[in-house]
Amino acid sequence: MQAFKFSDVYQPRPHFMDFHNRDSRWASIVCHRRAGKTVSAIADLTLKALRTPKKNARYAYIAPFYKQAKDVAWQYLKEMTKGVASETRESDLRVILPNGAWITLYGADNPDALRGIYLDGVVLDEFGDCRPSLWAEVILPTLADRRGWALFIGTPKGKNHFYNVHERAKKDTSWFTITLKASESNVLSEEDLREMKAQMDESQYQQEFECDFTAAVKGTFYADIIQKMEVDGHIKAQALYDPDQPVQIAADLGYSDSTAFWFWQERPDGVALIDYYSNQGQPLKHYIEVLKDRGYDIEKLWLPHDARAKTLQTGRSTVEQLVDAGFPCAITPNIKVQQGIDAVRLILPDCRFDLSRTSDGVEALRAYKREFNELTKTFRDTPLHDWASDGSDAFRYFALVCKRARNRPRPVDAKSINLPTEHTLDKLYADNSSAPILRIARNRI
Repeated sequence: MQAFKFSDVYQPRPHFMDFHNRDSRWASIVCHRRAGKTVSAIADLTLKALRTPKKNARYAYIAPFYKQAKDVAWQYLKEMTKGVASETRESDLRVILPNGAWITLYGADNPDALRGIYLDGVVLDEFGDCRPSLWAEVILPTLADRRGWALFIGTPKGKNHFYNVHERAKKDTSWFTITLKASESNVLSEEDLREMKAQMDESQYQQEFECDFTAAVKGTFYADIIQKMEVDGHIKAQALYDPDQPVQIAADLGYSDSTAFWFWQERPDGVALIDYYSNQGQPLKHYIEVLKDRGYDIEKLWLPHDARAKTLQTGRSTVEQLVDAGFPCAITPNIKVQQGIDAVRLILPDCRFDLSRTSDGVEALRAYKREFNELTKTFRDTPLHDWASDGSDAFRYFALVCKRARNRPRPVDAKSINLPTEHTLDKLYADNSSAPILRIARNRI
């Protein structure tokens, strides 16, 4: 293949030359911070769009958030296509090239924008920060009929779905892979690396600059517990559903964004998390159909406290609609988020997950993290609201109402557990079980 050349606007670094000259359909690149991966990905996308023999070719760059795509990649794309683009559309972050090819920037936070289109190539930037199901459910179908290609790029954030993709890729000769560490790339000087190392703890430095997937992820709530549970065999592809036992469900209902459901059964030796489902932008009717299609014998469907509010569309509350649909509903306690997080940390060691049916939920728990204050360079106590929030919120509700959780003794050394005595899990569960709205719900079933 001819050596890569691309105008004066982009000069590829030596470690990216093989990447630009690859002929494989799939590629995965793990890079340290400041390696230039986003610039190289945009350049590669542009080059392939300019060279394609396909008519009406369509290409996409996808970041975890639309704002991130606009802030990080849009300027790069405009610079690289300046003087060659037939049209540059600021309104929808799209460049149209003379050969009819389109390059469009998207955010993974709006997957509906990607449904129903076709793509000839796609870049998934920081894939570890995107919803895990985005690839199989949304992106892969867009590539199928035109044999489109895909590039996964990012920096490690623990053993998440990006780690899984990269590990599989390294074992498959049909994939192109690169793991670029700061100690090997020569992009940053030794002085730069010494300064970075001095200002970061060791695990953070190993993750960000030495591409270590095993390093502890800073700011996460449960990643350390999830990792230990995987080692102990508590999270694996295992059939946990018992058809002779009823199922309970905890839901986080998103009225403008995502909705998530955790399905569980309580056992003498722990709690079996048998299923998980999430979606976004769907009406309540959709979720009613999903729950019925599962075919479970539902003992109780636990809803957040705001499910009692009446909707403008129907004039009826969510709990009323679900009760009318035949579900035995209950309302979870309305307590502080941090108290719910403490409850999750208490109950997780007693849980077993069927990874074949709960993988997206497990990844949400792993990725759930604190907001980062860019000014102070510290993590806030409040959780970051992203794709992982809905699944983690639903699991928090599960932890508050699970009978095993209320019966589990509090560890002596659990200093982080700050539940007031008047709000113990046992009392919350008992109070919630006798709430008037629950009696009404039971009477209507």
